[in-house]
Amino acid sequence: MWVIALLVALVATIQLRSEVEVARSLVGVDPTSLAFLIDDLHRANDSLDAEKADLGQRRAALQSGEASAADQVLTEESNRLRALEGQIPVQGPGIVIVIDAGGLTALDLQDALNNLSAGGAEEIDVNNRRVVTGVSVSQTSAGVAIDGVVVVPPWTLSAIGDATRLAEVADLMTQQLRADRRVREASYRVEANIVIRSVVSPKPFVYAVAS
Repeated sequence: MWVIALLVALVATIQLRSEVEVARSLVGVDPTSLAFLIDDLHRANDSLDAEKADLGQRRAALQSGEASAADQVLTEESNRLRALEGQIPVQGPGIVIVIDAGGLTALDLQDALNNLSAGGAEEIDVNNRRVVTGVSVSQTSAGVAIDGVVVVPPWTLSAIGDATRLAEVADLMTQQLRADRRVREASYRVEANIVIRSVVSPKPFVYAVAS
């Protein structure tokens, strides 16, 4: 009994400390930022619920024993992974941002890409150059380059995802950009269907070999 009582006391202490730490971390956070944090948490929970349901359906299809169902699940997963790696064209709702500026650097473009990714962008294209994980954004003597290819302003950023959420991000981004003296124009538009045709060529393995 005393062991159980000790465990209960320990759990209660940890819970109280966690609540105190959370409350302390929120001190000084303005209402707007707090609202965004809560909204992000709700979106993350909804996304996890949807992913859980999707995985459950895939497992049921694979466990059904039907070859056609299993083939469909594997094909859909293969296409999803190829889309994530930028190897196939994609389309869907989203936003298009146009930035006309001189003197912007790779860091500026990377900040814009990070903001779009944080806003839920699933696929991004800049001046017909696909941007996925592993694609480099670098500063060269000729300007900003994506995977070694210079992208000359104006930059057109196409992002596919939740159009409403991305529009909120784009609105804040363009407001900040217009306040930058280097920026001549910064605008965005929402589109019901954006087609991204640019693809990333698969890179060959250098060190990994079949065992």
